[in-house]
Amino acid sequence: MVVVHRNPTFTPYLRKVTAVVTCLALFIWASTTLSFCGSTDHARPPRYAFATVLTAGNDLEFPDIEEPYLEAARLLTFQLLRNPRTRTRIDNVPFLILVTPDVPQQHRDILSREGATVVPVESLGNDWSSSQRRDTALAKLNLWKLEEYDKIAFLNVQSVIFRPIYDIFESPATTIRVATNPTGRIPKNYMIAAPQNLRMDLNLQLVSGHEFSQKSRMDDGFFILHPSKDLYNYYVGLRHMMDEDDSVHHEQDFINYAHRADGPMPWQNLGAGWNQKDASQSDYEKGLKSINHKWWRPIADDFIGDRIAMSMDEMTAYLNH
Repeated sequence: MVVVHRNPTFTPYLRKVTAVVTCLALFIWASTTLSFCGSTDHARPPRYAFATVLTAGNDLEFPDIEEPYLEAARLLTFQLLRNPRTRTRIDNVPFLILVTPDVPQQHRDILSREGATVVPVESLGNDWSSSQRRDTALAKLNLWKLEEYDKIAFLNVQSVIFRPIYDIFESPATTIRVATNPTGRIPKNYMIAAPQNLRMDLNLQLVSGHEFSQKSRMDDGFFILHPSKDLYNYYVGLRHMMDEDDSVHHEQDFINYAHRADGPMPWQNLGAGWNQKDASQSDYEKGLKSINHKWWRPIADDFIGDRIAMSMDEMTAYLNH
């Protein structure tokens, strides 16, 4: 006969305590597991993208340069996705190139092979499109239709990157904002942030104690946005106003009007150092991340010119290796 010796210290009270602790541990484990498995929307990482717009055309002042804008798009593709010196460090951040109908299929294929995500966009109507600059402005509107992304950072196609720019996605200026007195036409929520357009604001007197004056303009050649089809519809609704108002006729006026600093959806200032025109060696040494300059055109500052040439040489070496 087998005699079972019971541990006199394992009393009914201790058994109850052990059971309670075990059940509590199981409850916590189950709650955590179900919460993690059942809430995929909250668990997913944010979806970011870089983007630009490519339209067909040549530089009339430099007719000997073959397909300059295609080469500019290839350079951005290389810098954002391949070059160790400038590429994004965030996984799975695509580079979207919105191409208008006039961009040849051959050019689209080249960009796709080199890693870009080519996004065909349609024209919004020839009656509202009188120039290449206006075509680009209208093509930008399609960014707001890409609601599968949480944030999209836009760069003009002729931008050249000096340093990584992926930190833009975490800038405090890129939080969702609530519009002032939203109406049926104006969406309740929005997000758009950019550096200040210093060239446009050069002769404006800044308001004392404010970061920028109410008349200051955002740089619509480098900005970050939260896609929203409601905003897209709002922008398209402005077309008649733009046609009728002679003061709103330049490409750079469109987004600035919708997000003017004294309007219902003011833009947010990203601050200096992200992107600018007419940069100097001093700007570079202060940490400038990118420049909006057509790589094939000369630039006043030789140091910056050398940095742009080096960027083109890096791409050529990579593609020919």
